[in-house]
Amino acid sequence: MVSTRYQPWFPLERSLSPYPLINCQLNNLSLTLSWQGQSGTPLAMEIYFPTIAGLQIIDESSYQTYCHQLNNNETAFPLEQELNIDFIKRDDFSLPWPAWKSVKNARLHCYGQLGEHIYQNLYSYYIIGQETVYLIDTECEPVITQLLI
Repeated sequence: MVSTRYQPWFPLERSLSPYPLINCQLNNLSLTLSWQGQSGTPLAMEIYFPTIAGLQIIDESSYQTYCHQLNNNETAFPLEQELNIDFIKRDDFSLPWPAWKSVKNARLHCYGQLGEHIYQNLYSYYIIGQETVYLIDTECEPVITQLLI
């Protein structure tokens, strides 16, 4: 299996504080994430995915505790070596970064032969919140709405 690569995702083209408080609402195949930044420059936004192909959610504390013990065959979530932090030359990027987007079709193999016929441009969004970690597979660009605090 080819190692997937995830790039830092800048949903509003600005700096994001680590470990935001995120609430999710699933309605059929659409997903809405409510994001509330906790430190630095607080940011509130809504991230709406009109349709999703897949969704995985795990408890953040368990994931952060045990992710260093996992290998690619044990988890669908990206590991540290899959996060492309080498070439980021932006002033508004710093680790830990809470939002990542995969390269095109990085997880297409997870959907088998039928998925290869259904999905043409599948992307994965890896989002690390204060309480939960999300892995969202979708073909749709999410709609981002900044909320006033």
